[in-house]
Amino acid sequence: MTGLGERWRKVYPAYRKLVSVYERMNLAMTWGNVDKWRRQLAALVPDDAEKILDAGCGPGNMTRHLLRPGRYVVGLDYSIEMLKALKYDIDKVQGVFESLPFRDGYFDVAVLAYALHAARDLERALDELTRVAGAVAAVSMGAPDNPIVRGLFKLYVAVFVPFLALLLAPSHLREYTALSDILSVAPPNRVFKSILSRWMRLESFTTRGFGAIYIFYGTSRRFRRHRFTGGDGSYV
Repeated sequence: MTGLGERWRKVYPAYRKLVSVYERMNLAMTWGNVDKWRRQLAALVPDDAEKILDAGCGPGNMTRHLLRPGRYVVGLDYSIEMLKALKYDIDKVQGVFESLPFRDGYFDVAVLAYALHAARDLERALDELTRVAGAVAAVSMGAPDNPIVRGLFKLYVAVFVPFLALLLAPSHLREYTALSDILSVAPPNRVFKSILSRWMRLESFTTRGFGAIYIFYGTSRRFRRHRFTGGDGSYV
């Protein structure tokens, strides 16, 4: 199984404790690029997308890039603490990627910002995401294809990220060591891309930070097209 597997028992509780320092650490870990990459992801979402699932929404850092007049956005997160911190006036649902409480084809696009890497079962998550949405777009932590770069990134996560946490969020040092667990099970980007291709027609797949971050957009293979029909709220 690709994904966190039983490591989720360590990783998921960590997210519940990080609300107050979440964006501060994200900015530091990405050298200030975290929101730029969110905006690049938002630019991949079609303008005619009317219903969007912000999956793994956290405190709403991606949500603000998705909101616009006439668009319906639902925020989903495992952590009730993160959902409480989300101040935008949208519907909020507690849940996990592997068992989404929505009917088939309900959303135009499922958007995941720095969340897909935390899937307990990646293939099950992709199965569910492509079931409830006509397209999936994500930015998240990847594993560089080059083994030397991948080794350096693992060292960065194992040593430098805890050092940043010690400076910026000392009471959450233990939680940030969980990133090493996430990276330890992440497949190389080329393998991850092939997994994605089984579930969707990839229209864009790019990397940032020497392969440490991936950004993609793809349409579900379950549906013939991804444009919202607007009638009964489903895709065809």
